[in-house]
Amino acid sequence: MSVAGAPALKRRFLQVGNRRVHYFRAGDGPPAVLIHSSPANARLLMKEIDRLSRDHTVFAFDTPGFGLSDPLPMTEMVVADLADALAGTLSAIDMPRCPVFGTHTGAAIALEFGVRHPERTTGLVLDGVPAFTDAECERFFGTYFQKMPPSPLGGHYAEAWTRFRDQSIWFPWTNRTPEQLNPYDLGPPHSTHLWVQMFFEAAEHYAPAYRAASFYGARAIAAIAELTVPAVFTATETDMLYPHLDRFPPLKDGQAIAPIGTSFERKRKVAAEAFARYGADGLPPVDRDAIGSSGGIARQFMDGLTGQIHVRYAGDRSAPPLLLIHDAPGSSEQAEPLIAQLAERFFVVAPDLPGSGESDAFAEPPSVATLADAAAGVLDTLGIDRAAVYGIGFGSSVALALAHTGRATAAILQALALPDADERASLRAHYAPPIEIEADGAHWYRTWLMLRDSQVYWPWYDRRLPALRRVEADFSARPLHRWTMDVMRARQSYAHPIHAALDHDAAAALTALPTPLLLVRDPATPLSAQDDRLRALAPNAVAIDAASGFVEQLVRFVTAI
Repeated sequence: MSVAGAPALKRRFLQVGNRRVHYFRAGDGPPAVLIHSSPANARLLMKEIDRLSRDHTVFAFDTPGFGLSDPLPMTEMVVADLADALAGTLSAIDMPRCPVFGTHTGAAIALEFGVRHPERTTGLVLDGVPAFTDAECERFFGTYFQKMPPSPLGGHYAEAWTRFRDQSIWFPWTNRTPEQLNPYDLGPPHSTHLWVQMFFEAAEHYAPAYRAASFYGARAIAAIAELTVPAVFTATETDMLYPHLDRFPPLKDGQAIAPIGTSFERKRKVAAEAFARYGADGLPPVDRDAIGSSGGIARQFMDGLTGQIHVRYAGDRSAPPLLLIHDAPGSSEQAEPLIAQLAERFFVVAPDLPGSGESDAFAEPPSVATLADAAAGVLDTLGIDRAAVYGIGFGSSVALALAHTGRATAAILQALALPDADERASLRAHYAPPIEIEADGAHWYRTWLMLRDSQVYWPWYDRRLPALRRVEADFSARPLHRWTMDVMRARQSYAHPIHAALDHDAAAALTALPTPLLLVRDPATPLSAQDDRLRALAPNAVAIDAASGFVEQLVRFVTAI
């Protein structure tokens, strides 16, 4: 998704061996690399990206196991493993020698990278190198790396919110004593929200890398002594790592400690000045737009009408193409089991609709026709002229609109929004309420409960007895939590596809449909509550159940056209 206040950004996935690496790219000029802290991801560096991309092409990578990057295949690691992984990433993208900035965990990685791979960098800017003593590690980190797994009852949202709120009050957050109070104000709620969001993205595998950086200690001191490339070391005076600057051994020519007081902007200026001195030995590399996958579901960002569209795809490129439009709220992630099924017989392309999941939002709420144009743009990027179009729930309105453009060989609808006037007004007002960040973090639980109740009631906000859906649903912790995270990624625009579908005259579009129509009945889809209306409006359409073997029926329908 777009990040408010950031420069024009490009996002990409890069294949590095068997790992998928995600990164942000911004700016113009010689290349430079940024490495984030833990348990964050590159999104935390937006102000650094903004400042440094004025004069450089900045590449900010999610490190292994954080953000959208795959973890390393190990449960225990040292910083050297992360430094070698960075070297592998820069080699895979053909990055020339260039400056590298790292903060906290990122500073540890960049330092070790400079020692182990000096031929790959022109110089380092290291903000807050962790050099804890053994005694400090024992005192600070015994219970620090808690997993906080999702709860089927939703309690992990309060737990995570309190953990990151406490991080702003004490260091370490597990040692809540007067001696460990931080020397600054409590962070604002939007900062706590960002930390919670980034933690959830990495929670399943964040601990090994974070622990490795925290216990860097004696190795950090030795690495500084071994470092031969130019380097600037810094930390704000309010940083818990500021006293560690006094622990460093004597520095070499071209290496220095830069005092910056309490100014974060001064830190960015120091980095910009150092980058200008260091320079780079080549032009920034070209993004690897084509994505390959050894199997399963691949992902990539594609340039769309007014931003980037995040796309999942799977299957043999020579197979018949099928464009899958997901339900809302949410993204194509919720359709991954279906994508895997369909990929056995189709080349499946499943974009996150603009304003959903990881896709950028339009500046103004779009119409169904605009969303259909965006989906058609994905087909254009992949060189696909026409495809079978499969819509789910609110996504079916987009599929229906696309079928009217001549780009669809067939329309496949799994439920469709067909409200009467009163229902339309009610759904418009209540189905996708605004999600505002609250000081106590209650917006996380409230969003989770909204999604959970959508599996119990139709519509979810009508919790009376007649509204019970009485269908089997999956209430296990992980799928609900992943769904909640997806909505939170796009909390300011997640309603756009829903409102577009509610404003669309789907009944009129059905009566003049120029392509063959297949209806898929699946009671688990919330809008299946209106399947009787859909069947009445399309009495001649073929209808099948989303059950075992339905993909073969779908194949027969599509290939018979």
